[in-house]
Amino acid sequence: MISPESTLTEILDHVWGMLIRGGADKKHAYHFPVFATYSSLGIEQRTLVLRRADKAARQLICYSDQRTQKVDDLQRNSSAHWLFYDHGSKEQIRAKVSVQLHHQDKQALKVWQEIPPSARGDYIGPLPPGSQTTQYTDNLPESFREEPTEENTEQGIGNFVLMVSEVQQLDFLKLRREGHLRAQFTWSHDHWENTWLAP
Repeated sequence: MISPESTLTEILDHVWGMLIRGGADKKHAYHFPVFATYSSLGIEQRTLVLRRADKAARQLICYSDQRTQKVDDLQRNSSAHWLFYDHGSKEQIRAKVSVQLHHQDKQALKVWQEIPPSARGDYIGPLPPGSQTTQYTDNLPESFREEPTEENTEQGIGNFVLMVSEVQQLDFLKLRREGHLRAQFTWSHDHWENTWLAP
């Protein structure tokens, strides 16, 4: 339990522990964070799925379609922000990151092969995500609706992007009736620089 008596090291360990749980547990509050990028029109935000968090590598992993606005944004500016909030624990984590995109390389192909055909629908739509249409579409090929298979989803690899966010800074906030608690952790060369912040 995080409290004012917790050390900054304990809080940082807690933060990474919760992020790792968020990536592994589909029911965890951190499994569906908000992800923000810089576009030519300003800041763009969307909810996505945290697939994995790696404390040692300081990485947050998610997937995308190559044709999305967020990939376009990241190709222009690799800086992005993640926002996590757990209503139960009243804890918020903000992460400033630099994102590396993997498209049709070894890393992306390895992950793609681990995705079951039934979960590849997000990457096989005939229309680029966000395309305007004159009527409703689920943007799925008929063959996928009938039965997803390796064969009728294999074209999705051309659209699949593995997004690897390297964390540069973490901002942790815990809301408490007795007084809120806030701390910040910034990566500097080869270590975390930790500090308390006024909430």
